Amino acid sequence: MNQSKLNQITKHVYWLAPDETTDRPILGAIVGRQSTLIVEAGNSPAHASLLLDKLAKIDIARPKYVALTHWHWDHVFGSSAFDLPIFAHRETKHFIEEMAQLDWSDETLDKRVEQGTEIEFCRDMIKAEWPDRTDLKFKPPDISFDTYVEFDLGGVTCRLKHVGGDHSADSSVVHVLEDKVVFLGDCLYEDLHHGPPNYTSRKLFPLIDEILNCNADYYLFAHNPEPTPRVEMIKFTGLLKSIGQAIDRLGDNREQILQRLQEMGVGSLDEERIEIVDAFLAGLRL
Repeated sequence: MNQSKLNQITKHVYWLAPDETTDRPILGAIVGRQSTLIVEAGNSPAHASLLLDKLAKIDIARPKYVALTHWHWDHVFGSSAFDLPIFAHRETKHFIEEMAQLDWSDETLDKRVEQGTEIEFCRDMIKAEWPDRTDLKFKPPDISFDTYVEFDLGGVTCRLKHVGGDHSADSSVVHVLEDKVVFLGDCLYEDLHHGPPNYTSRKLFPLIDEILNCNADYYLFAHNPEPTPRVEMIKFTGLLKSIGQAIDRLGDNREQILQRLQEMGVGSLDEERIEIVDAFLAGLRL
């Protein structure tokens, strides 16, 4: 997919595809009659400017707000490109304010990886996206919330809602109510920052219920190249629950779990399914 093409999924919803080369996530724009809401600030000002340049070439209401789904670098490092109020969960705001106090030079990034406070993947992607970060500036969220905040853009309503999850406790989603689209951010991905990639039923199962309770036809994962239709989301989250429930019953016994899943008919135990099993087992061992 062309990562620089501005895609349109519904009447009000536009998005730029992710780019795994430097871990750029999806950037979104929800366009109403009066104003436009930007979803995510991007992983650099260059990433953010790409979206803004694309939007400037179509006849839409001007961008008025930015919504962040969580604090991770690839979703917030582009914040300085926006002269707009930024909205985020209170914990997202807290973490970004802490990040703003850190040194982001190559040397310090390498040291944080050695100390275990940063992961190699993020270090490498930061260097690839933004080789010279001497002008790195943070724009912390202007407005924070605890549960949710709604935006009336004129003919379309967006709800930025905190949902939590394993990936990051501050995770929020953006639900475009009239268009039945949900920007998921990274909320359904594993926790990558505390040991090996891991899931826990305790955090994941309520999150799945929350997401499926949204009246949505399409879901956009931050690092998936295409929108996920609701029927596929039901299949994927059903697989996650089946694996998690099997591990809750059988405990830390990988071979028995794999055998049980085959008996349950969850499909072939391909690499993706085995990675999910290992993620739940890792969560069990934490």
